[in-house]
Amino acid sequence: MPFADGEARVIDDTALPVLVTFPPSIDCELARFLLVHYRVRYREVRHALVFSSFSTLWHGLTPVFPLVYADGLRCRRPRGIVEHFDRVSPDLRLLPVDAGARQQVESDWELFNASLALETAAFAYFHLLPHRDLMIRPLAEGVPGFEHRAVESGYPVFAWLLRTLLRLSPARAEAALGTIRKIFDQVEARLAARPGRLVGDTITLSDLAFAVAAAPVVLPPAYGGPIPSLSEMPAPVQAVVAEMRARPAGAYALRLYEDERLPRGA
Repeated sequence: MPFADGEARVIDDTALPVLVTFPPSIDCELARFLLVHYRVRYREVRHALVFSSFSTLWHGLTPVFPLVYADGLRCRRPRGIVEHFDRVSPDLRLLPVDAGARQQVESDWELFNASLALETAAFAYFHLLPHRDLMIRPLAEGVPGFEHRAVESGYPVFAWLLRTLLRLSPARAEAALGTIRKIFDQVEARLAARPGRLVGDTITLSDLAFAVAAAPVVLPPAYGGPIPSLSEMPAPVQAVVAEMRARPAGAYALRLYEDERLPRGA
């Protein structure tokens, strides 16, 4: 991999920080995005649902993914990554110093990471989980072989677990779509009133949290987790993706992915 000076060097990836993920998780994708933003080289270790919690318990004393760990480093969940790397890389900080801007970012964190992400996940999983053949790859790509076999043979159990955790039903999916549209309305009103970034003039956690939470309904090409392509999606999801991509908020999420998601520099 080339460095900033253009020289190609061999990297021992076993010495890199490890990111433990459940591959399709929105929080795990946000962790990937954050590490790219902070210019952190890392090694991703993927696990299937349930197995991922065993790994995070072993390495980070938490059942919750994602986890970043290395010698002397334990960052739990995306917010832990932000709080650590904002301190060690202040020139790349995502939490504003200004009190008013910080308050807005904190409010956005709840709106995007706690609300929008949950609703886009619920909408997508409701329509995708009935399609076993389509979902094996997202749930198991890159995981150890025995975990992949467990997902293949026990797919109804994994699907049931996700349906239970997200409380999926037709009414839940319809309500989720309504909430997604309302939050897109709010984002568009802010972008219309003050074009540019969601908070201030530089990128903040608000921007990245929104882009990732919106990803399941805009399907950015640079999404780092395994998800079905647009052409593979069920018709209801294709229709919503077309709708959201055509909206200013959806275009903003796609632009953030295009401009910010791919690795830059060393």
